[in-house]
Amino acid sequence: MKTLNLIIMLTLVVSCQSVKKTADASAFDKAIAEHFDGKVKKLSNTSGTFIIVTQTNETSMKLPGNALKFGIYDVKKEKLVYIEEKYNAHASWFNEEYILIKSQPGVKSTDPEVDNSMRQYYINAKTLERFTQLPN
Repeated sequence: MKTLNLIIMLTLVVSCQSVKKTADASAFDKAIAEHFDGKVKKLSNTSGTFIIVTQTNETSMKLPGNALKFGIYDVKKEKLVYIEEKYNAHASWFNEEYILIKSQPGVKSTDPEVDNSMRQYYINAKTLERFTQLPN
């Protein structure tokens, strides 16, 4: 009987600890789990105010280029403020405020300006505006 009570008590303690760990998850971890599945990479700007979160599906015979899903996490607001998916792309910090997105579009446009905007653009992490060229 004592053994059974001990086993029940240990089970309760272990259960309570795992519930506590789930409840203690940071806002960042919760936001990531809500929008991304699997392994993600995190890259913050130099001041630590924003974090780029990326998830890349590996290339295969069915999908010869990578499928990039990326988001911008605002540390002050404690939430993902931007999410986008691109085919065959890469996201990185250009400077403290701008994120550079480079991609190889599957279809080229006859308009060189449209084609360039599909290949490379910038996102302002503060305003979430998208630019083909950085403003002066």
